Amino acid sequence: MGTLLKRALDQAAVWHRAQKRKYPNADVPYISHLAGVAVLLARHGFDEEVVAAGALHDAMEDQGVTFDELSQRFGDRVATLVRHVTEQDRALPWEDRKRLYLEAFPKKPWDAQAITLADKIDNFQSIIVCAREHGDPWSMFKRGRDMQIARFEELRAMCRGLPPHPLLDEYGAVLDELLSTG
Repeated sequence: MGTLLKRALDQAAVWHRAQKRKYPNADVPYISHLAGVAVLLARHGFDEEVVAAGALHDAMEDQGVTFDELSQRFGDRVATLVRHVTEQDRALPWEDRKRLYLEAFPKKPWDAQAITLADKIDNFQSIIVCAREHGDPWSMFKRGRDMQIARFEELRAMCRGLPPHPLLDEYGAVLDELLSTG
């Protein structure tokens, strides 16, 4: 991997510097999540642009970074992948945003789907680690455990229509581990 990923991680750390993970009793910087997504994508053999987009996947949605700024800094492909994984209308209620995101998932290119899956896998792992080491995180989610799990299961069902890939297997295995943690 070249300098693209390093630049993406550095810039993500700057953009998300005030953001924290939803961990009770622990102050975990958000960059932990962004790096986790990048590591998952790299481990599964995705190219540097996909891994960089994974590190930047929340920049537009959470920090208001524009497509043009991402494109100028990291190239059109990275910016396009980030746009693919960004909720399009943040003014809509949570339920509508999540429904629209899931409806669009099957139509996205595989690299964007992979970023979504890596994002969820890292979120699952964070919930598991948090529950074991810092306290129950579910109370920090506005919609609670059951609505979140239903959304994760819906995504698992959609993944059954995709060609086999180890990332899909990991999604299912880590979701099962999450479900078994209570």
